[in-house]
This record gives sequence, structure tokens and C-alpha cells, in this order.
Amino acid sequence: MGRYNKKKKKKNLKKKFKIIGLSLSVSVLAFILLFNSFNLFNKKDNIEMVKNKQIVETLSTNKTSKITINAIGDIMAHTPQLNAQHEPKTNTYSFDNNYKYVSSYIKEADLSIANLETTLAGDGIPYSSYPTFNTPDALADALKNAGVDIISTINNHTFDKGDLGVERTLDVLKSKNFSTIGTISKLGDENYLIKEVNGISLGITSFSYGDIKENTKFLNGIKVSDKSKDKLNVFDSSDVNNAFNTINNTLKNISHTDIQILVIHWGDEYKRIPNQFQHDLAQKLSDIGVDIIIGSHPHVVQPIEIIKSTDKSNETLVIYSLGNFISNQRRELLGTPFTEDGLMVNIEITKNNDKTFVSKVNCIPTWVNKYNKEGKIFYEVLPITNKEDFSYLDSTTLEKLKNSYNNTASQVKQSDIINVINSPF
Repeated sequence: MGRYNKKKKKKNLKKKFKIIGLSLSVSVLAFILLFNSFNLFNKKDNIEMVKNKQIVETLSTNKTSKITINAIGDIMAHTPQLNAQHEPKTNTYSFDNNYKYVSSYIKEADLSIANLETTLAGDGIPYSSYPTFNTPDALADALKNAGVDIISTINNHTFDKGDLGVERTLDVLKSKNFSTIGTISKLGDENYLIKEVNGISLGITSFSYGDIKENTKFLNGIKVSDKSKDKLNVFDSSDVNNAFNTINNTLKNISHTDIQILVIHWGDEYKRIPNQFQHDLAQKLSDIGVDIIIGSHPHVVQPIEIIKSTDKSNETLVIYSLGNFISNQRRELLGTPFTEDGLMVNIEITKNNDKTFVSKVNCIPTWVNKYNKEGKIFYEVLPITNKEDFSYLDSTTLEKLKNSYNNTASQVKQSDIINVINSPF
């Protein structure tokens, strides 16, 4: 009886072990299946992640960036302008009204560049205009309020007030958060500017014509001091090869940027056609890859065109002269209406697949309206865009505005890239 019970217990024990073993086998098998399924899903997820990463990288590679640069011409302040902007009761100046009709256009751009054709030498010496300029600091405030970002400080009037004018002009502009090109505060400073906007790098510098004799520079007939001569970007206007070499020494420092821009003071005053020096220098600059040339000094609008480098590998937008943005150079004084005309140019730059180029150039003619109201003289830069905006002007002024538009539009060589806003008349 006892032996039989032992056998029965042993048999039951084996049966339990088999059940346990079977259960373990099933569990292990289930675990393996689950693990493989998990790996399979992970593998699919990893494949999807890789694919998504590749798509993102492709999209990133194909990303298109665009920016707009606004360029305006000569900012001048003749004596009648100084008188008009002066408030005798407070003995202060304000130039804000000069730009109230154009500021919205300037502010639309990512960057705006202007040529300051005067000095800000301070009230320690008298304010003055032609032939040697010194203007109140309030002009800089007005330009900042209008939306200007970058100011070229080199031109034939840069040394009108000597070292003081050079140094203080830069100090004032920098204190108002302008970027400056063309002159530097101290030796060793970079005489160019590099800015990155929306992923596009811009190399910008500025030069002016001058007389250079035996390593001595002259601007506006004034000998530049030894202290300042190496702080001013001046090229020899008597020799185009020397001029090119001087400018190219600076351009080499910005050749790695996406777009190279040269602001240049050159040409013949009051001439609407570029001279041979301008054509030859523009060609040499295009040949080394300069993308945009923005000209000033003639005080009238000269042609805008795109030229190609000699080997056809580069295209350069050349604005030979933007004309006066504001001045008192009037028909009744000079016998020509063209000094009252100016141009705002909006330059669209596109970067796509590491290729950066000028994709669109929109030109807006401007005209300086000078008028008398209740015994006070006013100067206002008018964008010649919408006729509805000029409802307050009399018929004589409207005719001047119409002629101004036609004069300026005729200087723009329109193409699939360059265009001028349609006439509002």
C-alpha cells in the first residue's frame, strides 16, 4: 500500500514538471515573438526616422532665402534747408518732415543704405553748406527715424571740417546705432562691413574718388591730414587701374561673402551719362565678382543696368548714380531740373542651393518738393507712386512731378530683373 502511494506521488510530480516546463516554453516562445515584434517595429521606426531626416536635410538644402536692400542717393543740407529745418523759438533743428512720405518704403527693406554728403562736426563751429558742409546732428536722427541702417561717410566732402569732421561724424552715427562704411575711427579698424541677414552674408564697402599725389590725398581740394589719410577709403581718380587696385585690396576681404556690394562716389557732376572711367571701372569690378555697384556724386540720376564679366561668369547690377535724395539744388539755381530728381532702388537678393544672386530690382522715382506755406519753407521727398497721394498739389507742381518721373524712368534699362514702377499719370 505504501509503495503504491509513492509511485503515484512520483508520477504526479513528473506530470507537474511537464506542465511547468511546457508553460515555461510557451512563455519563452511568447517572449521571443514579442521581442522580435518589438525589434521589427523599432526597425520600421528607425527606417522612418532616417527617411524623415533625409527629407528634412533635403528641404534644408533646398531652402530659399530672400532679402531686400534699399538704396537711396545723396543726402545734402544746403543753407536754405538748414534755415527751413530750424526752430527759432527753441533753437533746435528737425529734419523729420523731409522723409515722412518715403519712410514707409525705406522701412520695408531688410537693410537701407544712404550716402551722407555732409559732416556732423558739431555746434562748436558754425553750421554751413557749400563749399564746406557741417550739419546739425538732428539730420542723423531723421535718417534713423526714416529707417536708414547703413551710411556711407566717404565722399568729396568728408574732410570739409578736417579731422574733427571725420571723427565726430562717425562718433555721432555710431552712437545712434548706424553701421558706417567708407571711413574708420582708428587705424586697424576694418574698412568694410559684413552682415548676415536671413542666412545671406553681405560684404559691403564704400569708396570715393579723390586726388592722390605722392601719397597725399586731397578731397574737395583740401589736403587730408596725415592723421586721417589712412582712415579714408579714397581712390585715385586719374588712373582707372590704380583706382581698381586700391578698391580691390579691400574687396579681397569680403570675397567669401554671398554678395559683394560697393558703394562708390564717382562720375561727373550734373552729367546724366556715365563717363568712360565709370564704365571701365565697373567692368573691372564685375570681372572680379562684385555683385552690386551703387553710385553717387553726379547729383542727377544716371542709368541702371546689369553688365556681365568679361568671361560671362558673373553679372553685376550697376547703378551709376542714384541722384540727389534731398538737396537745394534746384532748377531756378542751376538751370536744370534733373538735380531735383532721385531714385529709391529696392534690390531683392535670393539664395537657393548655395547660389546667391540679384533676383529683382524695383525702382521708385522720387522728387524733392520745395514749397512755401504761411511764410515757412518746406522740403519733402515724394515717391512718385500713387496719383491719389498728390491730390493736395497744384497743377504746376503735378506737371513738375510728371516730368520728373519721365526723366528718371528713362534712365532705367528695364529687363526681366530691373523694372521701374508704373507711371501714376
